[in-house]
Amino acid sequence: MRPVWLLGFVIASMSLLFAGGYWVGYRVTLTQIAERGEAALTLVSERLTLQLERYRYLPSVLAGDPAVQSILQDPGSIAPGNSFLQRIADTSGASDIYVMDRTGLTIAASNWNLDRSFVGQNYAWRPYFQRAMDGGLGYYHAVGRVSDQRGFYFAHPILGPDRQIAGVITVKVDLDRIEGQWRGDQPNLFFSDQNGVIFLSNRPSLVLRKMNEVPIADPARYSNRVIAPLPEFTKAQSAGFELWRGLQLQDFPFEGLFLTSPVPTLDMNAHILINTDAAPTQALILGGLASALGGLIWAIAGFAMQRRAAYATQLKIEERARNQLEDKVEERTAALNQVQAQLVQAGKLTALGEMSAGISHELNQPLAAIQSLADNADILLDRGEIGQVQGNVSKISKLAERMGRIIRNLRSFARNEAEEISDVDLCEVLQDALGIVHGKLDATGTKVTVRGDTRPVIVRGGKVRLQQVIVNLLSNAVDAMDGQHDKRIDLSLQERGGQVRLTVRDYGPGLANPKRIFDPFYTTKTVGEGLGLGLSISYGIVQSFGGQIHGDNHPDGGALFTIDLSRPEEGGPLS
Repeated sequence: MRPVWLLGFVIASMSLLFAGGYWVGYRVTLTQIAERGEAALTLVSERLTLQLERYRYLPSVLAGDPAVQSILQDPGSIAPGNSFLQRIADTSGASDIYVMDRTGLTIAASNWNLDRSFVGQNYAWRPYFQRAMDGGLGYYHAVGRVSDQRGFYFAHPILGPDRQIAGVITVKVDLDRIEGQWRGDQPNLFFSDQNGVIFLSNRPSLVLRKMNEVPIADPARYSNRVIAPLPEFTKAQSAGFELWRGLQLQDFPFEGLFLTSPVPTLDMNAHILINTDAAPTQALILGGLASALGGLIWAIAGFAMQRRAAYATQLKIEERARNQLEDKVEERTAALNQVQAQLVQAGKLTALGEMSAGISHELNQPLAAIQSLADNADILLDRGEIGQVQGNVSKISKLAERMGRIIRNLRSFARNEAEEISDVDLCEVLQDALGIVHGKLDATGTKVTVRGDTRPVIVRGGKVRLQQVIVNLLSNAVDAMDGQHDKRIDLSLQERGGQVRLTVRDYGPGLANPKRIFDPFYTTKTVGEGLGLGLSISYGIVQSFGGQIHGDNHPDGGALFTIDLSRPEEGGPLS
């Protein structure tokens, strides 16, 4: 009776070990998938914000242009104004740019010569027009009534000679162009607005579908379209995560881990749905390893009990039998050592199983490498090539560390700086900027030399905006040396009384027209590669800090930019 009871206990304990290992493996895998999903969600939100940020301030710049202001003042300027708006739209990549008078009537537009022209249309009912007429920067997303295209709208008031609002200029960004850069990206990404309508996604089957049953407050925003809900599916909670199952749409997994994050700057919520097929597989592997380890421990315990009983019996045998027993003890001791070695090996296999639970998804080039290495690891595990699996896991760890560093730098660089001017360390800002453009420098083979003291150099300014200026100068320097064999950039920090001077010199062809480099829309790049606003914005940023920025050609060749910034009034010597 006792052996039957013992056998049942062994089977029950091994089953519990399998269940526990399965649950731990499933939870760990979901946690790792969620961590990668949160990183991807943050990256895509910041990526979209940056893509739209280049257009946010375009209306305010254009509103001060004489060619735009004359449209509202002189009817004879409308025709050349149309051509001017068309040229700016082609250069900037904007879908449409149009000017409205105080009543909301469109009197000039970049699409004046198209069937979908906005000229003659009245948009006084659009919130972005009303916001601009109140003196602010209008922002809105909607489906165009005339174009029937989804877009983001940025609007700014145009002041007349009397400094009163004479009209509004609006820039529309076509979402199809942005989505075209995302199509095929994994996993499934989408953005919904306050109505629960999915307005932007890398999956066309999701666009303009409803995520909830709450009535739409402003159907005109979607050109009065009938917004269909998502196909029926089930939601479940597992290991603290929300899972979507059975969503019958093209390119969607049967089961996916759902994550969401607000994007206040866009008045939207970002969502991601990640395939969880790997979780059950990894859970089975870990559960099997835990069960096997438990069985091995029971085998060792049973073997030890049997050996003790045999040894007690042999003690009662005469001297000759005792000698024979010693030989058997030696044999069984050797067997025990072998079993112990197997136990150590099983522990190693358990660790390898935990490491193999991390299957990474594509995050630009590092993510693609992680996906390839993880898929290869599954094949190697099936073949039993454990050593090569361990090498793949090591590479994945290094790639993940690299991805974390990239994401931290981008988040720091992309955030909006709302703080007042303060004391900042220019050396630290310079190093952060070099970290942001490191990928571009490395890809183009550009060498950077930094001269000057590495001690903290305190100046008056804003950390993020100073980073923006330096990154712009470094990027321009790299672009200027495109096609050259020898690519170098020299950076120098110098103390000059109550000021600190930062110089950036490249070894390219130099500046064609140094007197115009800070003019808005002046650029030597080809159409579509730049707005010609980078140096103009940098000039304004440095001026706002009470500093000066200059650009000229170096006597020995190449371009030389200098930035002079003020030190704190009561600051002592640099420490």
